[in-house]
Amino acid sequence: MGWNKKGWYERQEISKVTLDWLKSNVNPTEREMELLQIIQQRKLVSRDHLEILSPSYRDVGKSRTRVINRALRRLYDGMCIDKVHEKQEMGKGNKPFIIALDRGGSILLRIPHKRRIPIRKEVVRGQERIFRSVPSFFRHVNGINQLEVDTILFCIEHGFEIIRWEHEIPREFHYDDKVVVIPDVTASIRFGDKTLNTYIEYDTGSENIRHKDRFPLILEKIVKYRKYKISRLWEDESPYFPVVLFVTEDERRIPYFNEKCEENKIRGVGVYHENYIEVLSHLARMS
Repeated sequence: MGWNKKGWYERQEISKVTLDWLKSNVNPTEREMELLQIIQQRKLVSRDHLEILSPSYRDVGKSRTRVINRALRRLYDGMCIDKVHEKQEMGKGNKPFIIALDRGGSILLRIPHKRRIPIRKEVVRGQERIFRSVPSFFRHVNGINQLEVDTILFCIEHGFEIIRWEHEIPREFHYDDKVVVIPDVTASIRFGDKTLNTYIEYDTGSENIRHKDRFPLILEKIVKYRKYKISRLWEDESPYFPVVLFVTEDERRIPYFNEKCEENKIRGVGVYHENYIEVLSHLARMS
């Protein structure tokens, strides 16, 4: 989607954004800097998820949506974030817009800028317009963000605590050759006096089921976790090898995942994404 006459994407595009310009024209609050940090850590975030992921805005109360929308508009106008809408489905209303860092946000966080929302520029009726598109990896990122939101709300409801929730922390080691294990999420959740340590893998179900090895990418992940378990390098993080939670949008993958985990002596649980909280509740009782 691109610019429309309602001005959804309309803003003054600043060709050269500097730290001095940002301090003079944006000067973000601590809460707004928190939003930028959360967006950066997750690459892309939908606005409704951001309301829960941000501790500062989560507790605002009934005015939360209005307050966060105002902050996001300021950050957008100030070249700190960019946004895009998914294509509207007939009869389903608008989906929450998707947010990524823009140049100003990267400058404020002092990190190299990477454009997450693809754009193209075209001249329409003599004026240059910017058209944005939803990144191909958004579905995967959005699934992971939804798990985090669900986990936060689950813990709030039951008095549990998320001790750790980190995205894409790589573990590099040698097992014959170099091996790199990168869970989508490394999490520790305290259920009363017990703690569940887990590696979470989110699967959109895009791997071709007709492949001769059935699900080679799933098997590759499990084999890497087996090698990592044998390396014992995880002992600095956890008193036991964490449970591998495989949360998928295609339930046909679950029996295969569970079977291969058993073969490789990995404690793994395949979970259909709509049943995630139900399984988390079960693990809370078992932990």
